[in-house]
Amino acid sequence: MRLQQKSLLVTLPLILIPTIILGWLSFHYTKDAQVQIENAKLQADVTYRSNAMQNYINNAKSALQFISSSGDIKMLRTRVVRDLPYSLAQEFIVESFETFATAYPDTESIVLFTKDLEPIFGYANPAIQLNIDDVRLTLSDQVWRLISKQNEAPKIEIQLPLIATGEDIEDGDAHWGYVQLILKPSWLELFDLPKDKTSSSFIVSDLQGKLLFTYPYNNVGTTLPSQLFERLLDSARKLQSSDINDGSQKVFFTGKIMDARYLLLYGMSESNVRHHESNITLLTVMIVLISVVIAPMLLFYVFSRHVIQPIEKLANAKQQVAQGMLDVKLEVPNNDELGELFAAFNVMVRQLVVYRENERESRLRLEYKVKERTEELEKTNYALANSNRDLEVAKQISEQANDLKSAFVANISHEIRTPLTAILGFTEQVIADMPSSKYQMDLLTRVLKSGKHLLALINDILDLSKIESEKLELEVSEFDMFELFNDVISILSSQAADKDLEFQFNQHFPLPRLVRTDATRLRQVLLNLASNAIKFTAEGFIHIDVRYIQQTKLIEVTVSDSGIGMSADVQQRIFTPFVQADVSISRRFGGTGLGLVISKSLTHLLGGDIRVFSEEEKGSEFVMNFALSLDNDEFETPLINNLEELAEVTPSCDLHENKPKANAGTSEKMVGRVLVAEDVEDNQYLFGLLLQSVNVDFVMVENGEQAVEKALIEDFDLILMDMQMPIMGGIEATQLLRQAGVDTPVYALTANVMREDIDRHLKAGCNGTIAKPVEKQEFFKVLQRHLAADRETEPEFVLPEAQMKSLRENYLTQLVSQCSLIKTLIHDQDLAGLRSEFHKVKGAAGSYGFVELGAAASVCEVTAKEHLALDICDWTILTNEFGDFVQLVEAVLANNSVQS
Repeated sequence: MRLQQKSLLVTLPLILIPTIILGWLSFHYTKDAQVQIENAKLQADVTYRSNAMQNYINNAKSALQFISSSGDIKMLRTRVVRDLPYSLAQEFIVESFETFATAYPDTESIVLFTKDLEPIFGYANPAIQLNIDDVRLTLSDQVWRLISKQNEAPKIEIQLPLIATGEDIEDGDAHWGYVQLILKPSWLELFDLPKDKTSSSFIVSDLQGKLLFTYPYNNVGTTLPSQLFERLLDSARKLQSSDINDGSQKVFFTGKIMDARYLLLYGMSESNVRHHESNITLLTVMIVLISVVIAPMLLFYVFSRHVIQPIEKLANAKQQVAQGMLDVKLEVPNNDELGELFAAFNVMVRQLVVYRENERESRLRLEYKVKERTEELEKTNYALANSNRDLEVAKQISEQANDLKSAFVANISHEIRTPLTAILGFTEQVIADMPSSKYQMDLLTRVLKSGKHLLALINDILDLSKIESEKLELEVSEFDMFELFNDVISILSSQAADKDLEFQFNQHFPLPRLVRTDATRLRQVLLNLASNAIKFTAEGFIHIDVRYIQQTKLIEVTVSDSGIGMSADVQQRIFTPFVQADVSISRRFGGTGLGLVISKSLTHLLGGDIRVFSEEEKGSEFVMNFALSLDNDEFETPLINNLEELAEVTPSCDLHENKPKANAGTSEKMVGRVLVAEDVEDNQYLFGLLLQSVNVDFVMVENGEQAVEKALIEDFDLILMDMQMPIMGGIEATQLLRQAGVDTPVYALTANVMREDIDRHLKAGCNGTIAKPVEKQEFFKVLQRHLAADRETEPEFVLPEAQMKSLRENYLTQLVSQCSLIKTLIHDQDLAGLRSEFHKVKGAAGSYGFVELGAAASVCEVTAKEHLALDICDWTILTNEFGDFVQLVEAVLANNSVQS
C-alpha cells in the first residue's frame, strides 16, 4: 500500500468522524434552537394579539370615559338629580353617542344606567333594534368582559361608573350612574388573523375552559377538556408551547392570560413549523456534507504536495543511487524535517562516494591478501590431504588389525582346542587305565590339570575378546536361584576343604526363589570371585552372603575372606586386563589377570556392578549385584522368608549345611549307530575309542561329502559332524542333508564355540554343538539323549599304554610322508594343498605331544589362507616361511629317531 493511500486511510477517519459527530450535534442543537425560535414566534404572535385586543378595549374605554365626562352627560346628571325632565339634553347626548359610534363602527349599543341600575337612556346601532327595558347591567369589579352566545361571535361589554365632580356634587355622592358599551368587533381584523384557515388557529376562553371564540370556526364544542385545558393553561403561564392533535394534524399552541380572566391561544400547524425546521436541517446537512468532502480533499492535496511529493522525489533519488548514479543531488525544499532529510541524503551520497573509493582500495588490498592466503591454503590443503591419506591408511590398518585380532582369537581358539581335544581325551583315558606307578599317575594328573587350565585360559581370552568387540550375547532364562547357588557351593566347598578353610554360605532372607538372567554367566562370576578368595587365602575363612534389595530389585552377593588383602593402589588396577597386584602374585598364585576384568564386564551386562573393599594382610571383600529380571519382563517369583520355607520348596537343597552335593550314580551303555565325520586321524581314533567304550556301532568318514553319501544310503541314530573338513565342510554337508529330508540329529564337532559360530551351526540345521576339547560327560549326555540305553555301570574310557605308544609311532611314520608331500606342494606352489596339509598337522600334532609343531602348522595354515585371497603371491617369502616349517618337522622326526 502506497504512502498516499496509507495517509488517506489514517487521516480520513480522523476528519470524518469528528465532522459527522459535530454535524449531528449541530443538527440537534439547530433543531432545538429552531423549536425555541418557533415557540418565541408563537409567543410573540399571541402577545401581539393580546396587546391588540387590550389596546382595542383601552381605546374604547378612553373614548367612553371622554363621553361620560362631557357637558351633556353632566346636564343629564343635573336633570336626574333634580328630578327634572332631560328632554332638553337628549339631543346633545344622542349626538355624542353617534359621534362615538362613528369613531367605533363596532359599537352595537350604549346604555346609561342610574345608580340603582335602572336604564334611563340608550343608543343602538341602526342595524339592530334596542329595547332598553331588556338591557341589564351586571355590576362587578370588572371594567370589561366578553359576552358569548351560541353560534355567535363574542361581544365586548365595557361598563364604566359615572362620577360627578365640582359643583355638580350637591348631596355629597359623586357616583350617580353607569354607562354600558357593547362592541361587536371584527375579530379577524382585530387579531390580524390570516385568511388561510389551515395555517394557524386562535382560541379565546375563560379560565374555566369555556370557549368564547375559536378560529377557524370549527365545531369543537363549548368547553375544552379539563386535562387539555390544564396543559394549555400551564404552558401559557410558563410562556411555552404545547401541541394538540386535532385528528388530522398536530397544532402547536402558545397561550397568553389576559387580565387574569381570559386565555388567548394562538396555534400554528406542524407542517408550517416543520417547514422552517427543514430548511435549517437541510442547510446543516449540506454544510456537514461539504465539510466531509472538501476537508479530506484539501488535506490530501496539502499532504500530497508537501509530504508525498518530496518523499517520492527522495525515493527516485535513492533508486538512482542504488543504480550507481552517485552524482545525484537534491535541492533542499524548506527548512523543515524533510529539508533536513534531503540534506542528510546529500551528505550520505557524498560519504558513499568516499566509501566507494575506499572500498576499491580495500578490495585491491584484499584481493592481494586473498591470493596470498589462497596459496597458503592450497599448501595447507595439500599437507592436510596427505595427512588425511595417512590417517585413512592408519584407520584401515587399525581396522584390519582389529579384524585380524578377532580372527586370530577365533582361529587360535579353534587351533588350540583341536589338539587339546586329543590331549585331554587321551590323558583322561590313560588315567582311567590306572598307570602302574604313583609317579606316572601324578604326572598324568598334572598334564590333565595343565590342559584344563589352558582350556580355561582360552575361554577367558575368548570372553574378553567378545566383550571388547561387544559381541557377547546373554541367554536370559528363568531358573531357581537356590539350585544355582547349590551347584556353586558344591564346587567351592571342596576347594575350601582342600585348604582347610572355614567356608560359610549365609542367606539373608527374604530372598526370591526365581530370577531371570543368564545362569551360565552368573555362575561364572560367582565361581571366579569365590575361587579368587580361596586362592589368595592361606588360612582363615571364606564367607558368602546373599541379600535381596527390594527397592532396587537387585540381588547382592558379598564374598569376603581373610586372605592377603590389597592396597588402595592395587584396588584401582585389578580390573585392568592382564594386571595383578605385582609380579610376586603371579609367581605365587599364577593366573593371567583376566578373571576380575571379565567378571566386572559380565556383571555390568547382568545389570549390576562389582565393588571391592580390602586392606593388606586383613583380607578382602568383593560385593557384586545383579538384576532380578535382566530383560525387565514381569514375572512372578515367590519370596523365601526362612530356611523352613526353603526346605519345603527345595527339599534336596543343602545350602545351609555348606556341604557339597554328592554326585554319585550310574550310567548306561548305549545302543545305536553313529556317523562320525572327522578329517584328523588322531581325533578319529579318539572318538572311536569313546564310542567303543559304550558299545556304540559307528562309521567314520573323512569329509562332508562322504558323510552325505553315508547318511543318504544308511540309517544312523546320530551324526557327529566336524565343521572344518577338506572337499566339503560340515555346514555344507548338514545343509545338504536337511534339504534331502534327512532328520537324523546332527551335532557340530568344532573348536569354534563363539556365539556367532554356534548360531551359524544351528542355522545350517545342527541340533547342537560339542566343543573341542571334548568333555566326556557332555559327550555321553548327547549320546544318552539320542541313543537307546543298555543299563550297566558307567563306561570308562580306557586307552592302554601300548596302544598310545603305537599311535604315536604310527603318527610319526605318517608325518614322514606328510613332510615329503609338503615339500612337493611348495615346489609346485599349490597353496590350497598346503593349507589342507597344514590343517591336518595342526589338528593331530598336539594330541601326540608335539605342541610346537601344531602351533607352527596353525601359523602356516593362516598364511596360506590369507594368500589364497590375494591375486598375486610373493612365493619368495612363502617358500622361506614354509621351509622353516619343513625344517621343524624334520627336527621332530630326528629327535624321535625317524628318518624323513
